[in-house]
Amino acid sequence: MTRLSTAWSKLRWSLAQRGVAGTVRTALGRVQRHEDATASGKPLLHPFDKRYGVDTSGLIGGGELRSGHKNDVFNTAYYGMAPSRFRRVVEDWISSSGHAPLSETSFIDLGCGKGRAVLMASEFVFRQAIGVELNPSLTKTAESNLALWTAAGRAVCPVTVLCQDATEFAFPDGPCLLYLFNPFAAPVVKRLIERLETEFANRPGSLDVIYFNPESGELFESHPGFKLLWSGTVELSDEDAAADHVASPDDLCSIFRWVGL
Repeated sequence: MTRLSTAWSKLRWSLAQRGVAGTVRTALGRVQRHEDATASGKPLLHPFDKRYGVDTSGLIGGGELRSGHKNDVFNTAYYGMAPSRFRRVVEDWISSSGHAPLSETSFIDLGCGKGRAVLMASEFVFRQAIGVELNPSLTKTAESNLALWTAAGRAVCPVTVLCQDATEFAFPDGPCLLYLFNPFAAPVVKRLIERLETEFANRPGSLDVIYFNPESGELFESHPGFKLLWSGTVELSDEDAAADHVASPDDLCSIFRWVGL
């Protein structure tokens, strides 16, 4: 791909995500953000990667995540979920009521990126943990991470990563816990919800959704088939707060349940 076509791809993505005014504001603020990140002194490599020998760090803008798929323009970005937040919200969900036993529940991360959340999910006794990622390069990295993770004996349930469009994923039978870390913009979220309607039409109560940074959360909240179980902030550990370049104490997480139509 030439520099010109690469630049056009990034511009097209930005216009679709932010509009003209947002694209201009982003361009003007880029230098300042770079200076702030440099001055912060935070490590480029998250302690999670140092501890486990995997590659889940780094921030990749949506404009860089090109696969040739029509949904590329709706990618948000790749950034690994803060481990303390992920583990806290999954543990809180496990301790809540109204869902099936963990051993009967499939965990699915749509837009799994390099796979950090899927790796952590495999530490719980789910029926299985599945990561779904559209970008082939990120999928390859996630697969390499998974190989290292499972070789070290850290996975306690079957775990796999698929390179696939999230809106075409065929959900497994039985109860499911769907995890989203704001992976794509509203048009794809809307199509995903339509897919969920079809997949779970006759399965009320068999799907919960954990949605971090729910920029399109209103699509779930306004849908008659979903019930909002909880929404709030999740505290970062000291380690994550010291290492995370993106997370804010005000970041929201919402949990929804499919109750049927």
